[in-house]
Amino acid sequence: MTPYGFFAALGGLTAILWLRRHRTGLGVTDNEFWAALWTLLLSGIVGAKALFVILGWHHYARGELRFWADFGTGFVFFGGLVGAVVSGVVFAAVRKLDFLRGADYFAVALPLGHAFGRVGCYFQGCCGGHPPHPVQLYEAAGLVVIAGIGRAVLRGVESGGLRPGTAFAAYLAMYGLLRLLLDPLRADGRPERWLGLSAQQGLALAVLALGVAGCCFGCRTRRQSQSVPIADPVTAASRSGSSRSR
Repeated sequence: MTPYGFFAALGGLTAILWLRRHRTGLGVTDNEFWAALWTLLLSGIVGAKALFVILGWHHYARGELRFWADFGTGFVFFGGLVGAVVSGVVFAAVRKLDFLRGADYFAVALPLGHAFGRVGCYFQGCCGGHPPHPVQLYEAAGLVVIAGIGRAVLRGVESGGLRPGTAFAAYLAMYGLLRLLLDPLRADGRPERWLGLSAQQGLALAVLALGVAGCCFGCRTRRQSQSVPIADPVTAASRSGSSRSR
C-alpha cells in the first residue's frame, strides 16, 4: 500500500466511525446509513474523476494519460464534493430524509477525513507546493481547524439555535477560503486563466460564496422566526371575550 493509500484509508475510516457514532443525529436507519455512505462514495469518485477529465482533457488528447489504464491518476476534490452533494440530495429525496440535517454532520466528518488524505499527499509527494512550503500539511492543519469549528456550529444546530444546514454552509465557506489562499502556493501546474485565477481557485471562490450565502440565509431566517411575537393565550382569550361582549 502506498503512503497516500494508507492515510486515505485511515481518513475514510475515521470519518465513517465518527458518522456511525452520530447515526441517530443523522436521522437514518442502519441500512440507510450504509446505503448512503456507498452512494456518496461512488458518486464522489465519479464526480472527482469527471472534473479532472474536464479540466485536464489536454493530458488525454496528447496521449499522456489513458482513461482506464491510468484511472487511478487524477481526481479533483471539488468534483467529488459536487457529485456527493447531488447524490445526497437525490438519496434524501427518495428516502424522504432531511438532507440538510445529515449534511451538517458531514461538515465535521468530511474535513476530518480529508485532513488525513492531505497528510498522505505529503508523504506520497503529490499536490506539492513551491519550496519551501509543505502546502499539503498547511491544508491538513486548516482542515482540522475547520472540523473543530464545524463541530461547534453543529452543536448550535443540535440545540436549535441555528437552522439545519448552517454547519455544512460554514464548512463550504471555510474550505473555499482555505483553498483560495493555498492554491497559489501549489506547484502542480495550475495556470492562471481568468482574472488571475486558476480553475481550482475559481471553484474555491464559488464554493466560498455559496457557503457564505448559506450561512447568512440560515442565520437571517432563524432570527426572523425568533422575532415573531407569540400571543399570550390569557390575553388573547380576554380580548376575544371582550370583542364578543361588544
